[in-house]
Amino acid sequence: MRSTNKKFISALACASAMTALAIIDPVGVTKTHQVAQAATDTVPAKSAGVDVSSWQGKDLTQQAKSGAQFAVVKVSEGTNYQNPRAQSQVNSAEQNNMMPMGYHYTHFGDNSNQAVQEGNYAVNSAKSAGLQQGSYLAADWEQDPNNKTTGSIEDNTNAITSFMDTVHNGGYNPMLYSSESLLKNKVDTNKITEKYPNSLWVAKYKTNGREDNPDYNYFPSMDNVAIWQYTQNWRGQNVDGNVNVVPLSNKGNGASQNSSSNASTSTNTSNVNTSSQSSSQAPANPFINDNKTVDTSWVKQEGTFTTGGAINLRTGASTNSSVIAQLPANTEVKYDAYSTKGNYTWLRQPRANNQYGYLVGRANGQDWGTFKTNSVANEVTKPATNNNNVDKPAENTNKPAQNTAKPSQPVHNNTNTNVNSDWTKQNGVFVTGGEINLRTGASTNNSVIAQLPANTEVKYDAYRTEGQYTWLRQPRANGQYGYLVGRNNGNAWGTFKEGSTEASKPANTNVNKPVQQNTQKQVATNNNATWTKQNGTFITGGAINLRTGASTKSPIIETLPINTVIKYDAYYRSGNYVWLRQPRANGQYGYLVGRLNNQVWGTYR
Repeated sequence: MRSTNKKFISALACASAMTALAIIDPVGVTKTHQVAQAATDTVPAKSAGVDVSSWQGKDLTQQAKSGAQFAVVKVSEGTNYQNPRAQSQVNSAEQNNMMPMGYHYTHFGDNSNQAVQEGNYAVNSAKSAGLQQGSYLAADWEQDPNNKTTGSIEDNTNAITSFMDTVHNGGYNPMLYSSESLLKNKVDTNKITEKYPNSLWVAKYKTNGREDNPDYNYFPSMDNVAIWQYTQNWRGQNVDGNVNVVPLSNKGNGASQNSSSNASTSTNTSNVNTSSQSSSQAPANPFINDNKTVDTSWVKQEGTFTTGGAINLRTGASTNSSVIAQLPANTEVKYDAYSTKGNYTWLRQPRANNQYGYLVGRANGQDWGTFKTNSVANEVTKPATNNNNVDKPAENTNKPAQNTAKPSQPVHNNTNTNVNSDWTKQNGVFVTGGEINLRTGASTNNSVIAQLPANTEVKYDAYRTEGQYTWLRQPRANGQYGYLVGRNNGNAWGTFKEGSTEASKPANTNVNKPVQQNTQKQVATNNNATWTKQNGTFITGGAINLRTGASTKSPIIETLPINTVIKYDAYYRSGNYVWLRQPRANGQYGYLVGRLNNQVWGTYR
């Protein structure tokens, strides 16, 4: 896992491989994947183990005969690569009486939102590989061109924790793999191991050559180590060699764990703990509502809530509940009930499989967005005002991305002194053609409120040209405004549905250009030919790339997070893929995979 060549070729593989999830598609039949029971689900301390990827073979018999008692199998990388040999390697481990585990090679770096997406992808990939729930599933977080480790310790740690939380909620035991140097210098391991004791898998080598057994003189001087990777050439087999320093168990063993040290810096091997509790926490079921009162004390009311800023959607009506996804500003959420708990008014969103998602709609009587219909009545749901904020979450985990108590209100006041003067009044609707920043003022120097994804509808009430940019003004809650670029050098960054901003066309620059530019051409080889017409709705089962053409070589428009609702008008078979076609603005289309090798990647309504 530390080899530069491995990482380089893994990145190449990532570019050409795709996700594999589960369910049914327009022309397919539901497949039920049988998860095999591991032949061994406990391993005593000081046992030998290996970690494998597509670089190794499907058959792990040689490693088992050489003494390996557990095998950590790479299941996925980023959000669009799965190890094609993972299922065979898991099965081989079980057949050879080895305990199978899994790992995911991360790309999220210090990005907590992406970490959640990768966590969901890793969970789905582990299931596809046949790794039973309750097994260990590690984040392989290391320096790589695709994985930024140069962020702050706080951001790195928060992102890693978000991934591990998602894995835990998906039914697996989370672990963290990295080098001793990175863990000591770029991660707050104390924070991680307070939540997930004995969850560190640390790489530290005596030499880059062959090592048959661990030399404990080189043991990492860290606490809460569960597994030590001590060589990349175990017993001459060109496979990473590991030893567990605490007992390992794939059984659910309760959420409470000891957080005491598992190994000291001493060179005496007797100091390696052989009797402490197993690493990490027992898994939870995927997206189970973990707030025990979510279905009581709720007032039935159907309505639509539009988020005023980034708000966490959670598995229960509590800031301690796990985050399913972070909803960006201007997301429309249909809710069927509300409940006031402390300072918060929670909204309940019906989701697939009779599950619910929960988000805050109001805090201390202040709306966190806009209620479009059947809004929660203030006199019924407004929480008691509490200036001391005694019920405020200990962390800003349920606040908008801008760390303000109300997502509908920017962190900063509008710093552009004339943001509301010299504006041309015009009511219209603008549909973003790519990711565009919504700011607190009509300047690229103003703070970002939220990053609007492609195809976001924005209602504006005025426009103004500043230099090369034509800015649109979006009315928001509490008399505030948001500002976004609608044109650069006269070129629209999306579609104007009502009216248009006719303004001067200054010189060309790309300072605030959308991340996904709207200038990419459709790959036209077979995109709109030989398609079978069918109108339907597809809900993504994990992170899936939306592309400009029905090919894995086509440019990516955006990565759709799990549970994104996509309306498609046709489907098309190409090799092992079934592609869905999504109508978009300007007569263009987006394309995404709905099925691969008879495995569906979401749910068809």
